[in-house]
Amino acid sequence: MRFPSKIVLASSFSLISILTYGQQKKEGTIQNEEFVTEKVRKIEVQPTMSRSFEALNEIPDYSKDHQVDFNFDLSKPQALVLPSIQTNVLGPRTGEELKSPYASIAKNSIKIGAGNYGHTLLNGHFGYNPTAKELRGLYINHDANSIGPTDNAFSSRSENEVKIYSQSLWSKALLKGSLDYRRIATNFYGKESILANTPEDAFGVHYDQIKFNGDIYSQTEGKKFSYQAGTEFSSLAGNLAPKEWMSASYVKANYAISEGLSLRINGDAILSNFTSNTSTNRNFFRLKPSLSYDVLPRLNLQAGINAVQEEELSIYPSVQVRFRANDFIRLFAGFEGDTQFNSYHSSLLTNPWLSQSITLQNTQQKWAVSGGLTGTNERNVSYELKATYGEYAKMAFFTASAADLSQFDIQYSTADAVVSVLSLQANVKMTVTDKIQSDLQVDYTNYGNLGNFLYAYHRPNIQIAWRNTIAVLPKFKVSPEIYYVGGLYGFNPRTQKATTLDNILDLNVKGEYAITEKLTATLSANNILGKNYQRYLFYPTQGFNFTATLAYSF
Repeated sequence: MRFPSKIVLASSFSLISILTYGQQKKEGTIQNEEFVTEKVRKIEVQPTMSRSFEALNEIPDYSKDHQVDFNFDLSKPQALVLPSIQTNVLGPRTGEELKSPYASIAKNSIKIGAGNYGHTLLNGHFGYNPTAKELRGLYINHDANSIGPTDNAFSSRSENEVKIYSQSLWSKALLKGSLDYRRIATNFYGKESILANTPEDAFGVHYDQIKFNGDIYSQTEGKKFSYQAGTEFSSLAGNLAPKEWMSASYVKANYAISEGLSLRINGDAILSNFTSNTSTNRNFFRLKPSLSYDVLPRLNLQAGINAVQEEELSIYPSVQVRFRANDFIRLFAGFEGDTQFNSYHSSLLTNPWLSQSITLQNTQQKWAVSGGLTGTNERNVSYELKATYGEYAKMAFFTASAADLSQFDIQYSTADAVVSVLSLQANVKMTVTDKIQSDLQVDYTNYGNLGNFLYAYHRPNIQIAWRNTIAVLPKFKVSPEIYYVGGLYGFNPRTQKATTLDNILDLNVKGEYAITEKLTATLSANNILGKNYQRYLFYPTQGFNFTATLAYSF
């Protein structure tokens, strides 16, 4: 279905005008903690360059009882998301390092660490409250390895970041803003051979990103109208040819028409320019109006459309049903189509060894149906079980470049050959005893009808993560973790043959000791089995590695 792009543009801008409505006054104070207001979900995965990255983790309060972190969103519809590539065995950075268990008392923290493979680590967060309704902060991060898994310095890597941010609570809205600079550097160490006396920076690649975020949240809980809106401007460039700038804005609004009936409108607008061999402007608009209706006290129906404007306008249905038998059993089902905007930035986060001549296309979710159940007993167990089946066009796969096997091209399934994807997910969180917490997550994905591909290259079939926390002593805890990734395939364009990559079994353990209330010592050991597995073809990762850190909160 096609309509003139002006219709979608007009609809998008009219959506923004909703923000001019006034709200009732609500007083509050700012502390160094996140407000419980959910931003529009972004499908983004983080880099797999570091196996031993330790995000800033401030001093835990060991005097409190150990409780399960019930983070399943039981009150909102289960969003259908496009299949993404989870590259990082140890899990992505969440960007939430600014949280502090001591709120405004300990909003200043610094963490230093060192380990084998020439690993150095520095995290710092420094904030203050000019007034009770304002918060300012600075976050810094350095994480690097001077020695890598192969050829010493030729597989070194580093990540450096500086971020300043601000939060202000007004009578009707919360304003948040941040300015961030990040530099990621790695090497094309997956080469077939490296000549003697080769300079250490001969195969180096680095990326510099400057990003500004601004968000506004309505402070009108329980009122008829509420909203969230934000804009992100980013510029990405490096020592190679490709570069990208992007402006991404979103709006989420909810209007309660009557008891049990509300109008929801979500909108996204992305303007970008990607320069590789040529310069390409890429624009993307999405508008999702829907009605949410409580058919029965425990049965909710949300139905609407998903209008996406790229080169042409696509209209998808969007239907979600939720039923609450009780708190422990909540059923959900959905049917939806969508389109995922694939940027150069998101591609680099997935694979930092891209060639200079890549092309970018958006992945189309023709349709997807999902269902499952979730719940909690609100004491010691929460769970989520979900199954999704859908069809996708222009799905991205990473394959080694024929010109240089150490670099990767992005290849897409054809628009005519629709890839079928079956996804099964299970997540269980529980408190075994008052001293033991456990979190088990299992993801199984099966790809069919791949068309011009024999396998779903570098997309695993199964991923398992089992994380545990054991309070051995009042001031000492141990966190053993097991990660498994299976069903990985790579492709060698020179031999025109697929390569089966070894399954990944990653065992890790971390011990934390609270020397004082504000000083913690940590020793983490990763990849205890010492396997130099390949998440990407020709790129072995670090073997056994360890990091010792000291963290101080004040």
